[in-house]
Amino acid sequence: MIRWAEPRLSKWKTLTLASLAKKDWTMRHDFLTIDLAPFVERTAESLSNLEAARALVSSSPDVLGGTPVIEGTRIPVYDVAASVAAGHSLDEILEAYPALDERRVGLAKVYADANPLRGRPKPVNELPTGATVITDRRVPRRRKAV
Repeated sequence: MIRWAEPRLSKWKTLTLASLAKKDWTMRHDFLTIDLAPFVERTAESLSNLEAARALVSSSPDVLGGTPVIEGTRIPVYDVAASVAAGHSLDEILEAYPALDERRVGLAKVYADANPLRGRPKPVNELPTGATVITDRRVPRRRKAV
């Protein structure tokens, strides 16, 4: 099965994604039939979303010190993606960033997922809603004996 699919899949570099998705992706061997069309279609759709997300984002040393921003705005793409990841509703995000629309918010998330920030994540200082601090104790480090 892999030998049958490999030559067809290797053509993805030379053919357009739309033409690949329209081909017959049903593999048959004796009693076994596998339809790969849904996977190829989803992959083509994901790749076109990624291309659109990359086209949406720009980075210039003159704008926010080179931080990737949504084209035509000064809105950092990772801030929008963090809002989505934090579970904010689309209405809240659009209210906070009026220059955006639903498509741009979705593409910002796609871009951030495909291009994660480098380094260790920043610590979250906010408590979840409804949480309260019962005690806050600090444990001193032991010093090495000299």
